[in-house]
Amino acid sequence: MEDVITEAAGPSRFLEEDLNIFTTPSPPLPLPFLIFPYTQQPQPLKPSLLIVALSPSSVALFHRLRTVSPAASLLLPELSLSLPDHAAQILPLSPSALLAAIPFPVPASRAYAVAKALLDGRIRPDSVLILDSLESRNFRGKLSSDEAVAFKLDTAAERKRSGGEKLLPDLEYYPSGSVVDGLGAAILARCQVTNVRASLCVSWPQFDASVVSLIKGLLQRRVLQGFDFDLSDEDVFKFGFLGATRLHASDPPLTLDYYASTCPTVFDIVRKEMECAVLSDPRNAAKIVRLHFHDCFVQVSHIFLSLSHICTSRSAIVDRIKNMVESECPGVVSCADILTIAARDAVILVGGPYWDVPVGRKDSVTANFDLANTNLPTPEETLLSIIAKFLYQGLSVTDMVALAGAHTIGMAQCKNFRSRIYGGFDTTPLKNPISESHLSNLRSVCPAVGGGDNNITAMDYLTPNLFDNSFYQLLLNGEGVLNSDQEMYSSLFGIETRELVKKYAADPLAFFQQFSESMVKMGNITNSESFITGEVRKNCRFVNT
Repeated sequence: MEDVITEAAGPSRFLEEDLNIFTTPSPPLPLPFLIFPYTQQPQPLKPSLLIVALSPSSVALFHRLRTVSPAASLLLPELSLSLPDHAAQILPLSPSALLAAIPFPVPASRAYAVAKALLDGRIRPDSVLILDSLESRNFRGKLSSDEAVAFKLDTAAERKRSGGEKLLPDLEYYPSGSVVDGLGAAILARCQVTNVRASLCVSWPQFDASVVSLIKGLLQRRVLQGFDFDLSDEDVFKFGFLGATRLHASDPPLTLDYYASTCPTVFDIVRKEMECAVLSDPRNAAKIVRLHFHDCFVQVSHIFLSLSHICTSRSAIVDRIKNMVESECPGVVSCADILTIAARDAVILVGGPYWDVPVGRKDSVTANFDLANTNLPTPEETLLSIIAKFLYQGLSVTDMVALAGAHTIGMAQCKNFRSRIYGGFDTTPLKNPISESHLSNLRSVCPAVGGGDNNITAMDYLTPNLFDNSFYQLLLNGEGVLNSDQEMYSSLFGIETRELVKKYAADPLAFFQQFSESMVKMGNITNSESFITGEVRKNCRFVNT
């Protein structure tokens, strides 16, 4: 009915949400979850103390721990894992203490779910100390921007302790009538329900050198006596708010002109040798890229020592290049650098993109076969487990999906895809004659029983010797040979990976650009100790004597 005075439609007597009662409700968000950098779930972590750093000042205080390998990661499925600060790392402070650094804001609607995921039984601390910021709107009283203050709230189990056993015995309690909310309050409530000793420390201002010093003093007086934070007030100002909240390793000291004066011909030597290797067998390109991938994940030429007893064609290629480089520049260029350059040239020689290769790595002096087996993703791993291993290396989900594109020139052994073609393959491909024919061919290569473990097939049967984006198009059709590859598109947890697969399948230039960036990033995974204790090997299979 129109309004007779204004000739405009009269106001509705119903609220907008009342009018939308027939709209399909949004599906609930997936629950937050913990992932560990191992194939099999480890035993529960049982630290005597878990410190949860939520405030910018507390995250800045532990900034120097950014190079420590995480024990686990806490993920929120709705947050983009392409951004490094959207994974909360669980880091060891000591043999008996863990730090959970959460550098991103958690909405109030998700606070309890995150608290429950953090303390879900796989992390079972005796005590929990939560470091959060004080919100001025929640505080009953005056706060000065020039004065650093902190207060606490305790669970009933913590209050029962005597003064000398309390986590923060010298801190005043939060004033009556003031309010706390958000993730810090949710974690404290979770500890109260589970009867865990816990204290919530809220500080003001949110980020300031004086607050960092205040928190540092509180921790060193009681819960972290003797702990070296290695962070001065100058560091806080230097890193700033955003820089201080990043807990990921900085770029290693690698440069493009590292060998400009000591071995200027190294890039030419590697390129010529790779041209010969790929010309003799195009599959050598994939072999070198795979070897480089493995070497990065075990950090600077562990892999050569770990596999020195196996004479493989891929290692033989590097051996030949190393001999040529040694004859030109003896004792100058590391095996790690040679392999990194060779991987780039291998991709180019089969039609892939170019990227500049920073160099200056050293070779490890120790072998660690267990590290190689633990860090490397396997063909049967779940998507979440593989994501965990990439995050463990400082690589994002975008890096993971882009780097998987190297399988466009890769070969797979029967033993690594048998369970896929006799199990889940029928459930993922589109119903078309090509998929059915492809499956029949795979089964002819790889029998269900009776051997054939080492029989091989191309992971991209469309263009097996060309580096392109057809690998992703196969995933869209459900034709990924390896279960770990198909999971990126078909897994229920593949919210972000599915969109990336679609993007790279449709846009080869986007794939090439991201692959180049991710290869540089992966090549920068280094063991910082190798720059001090490492060497330039004369023979890539053995340490120098």
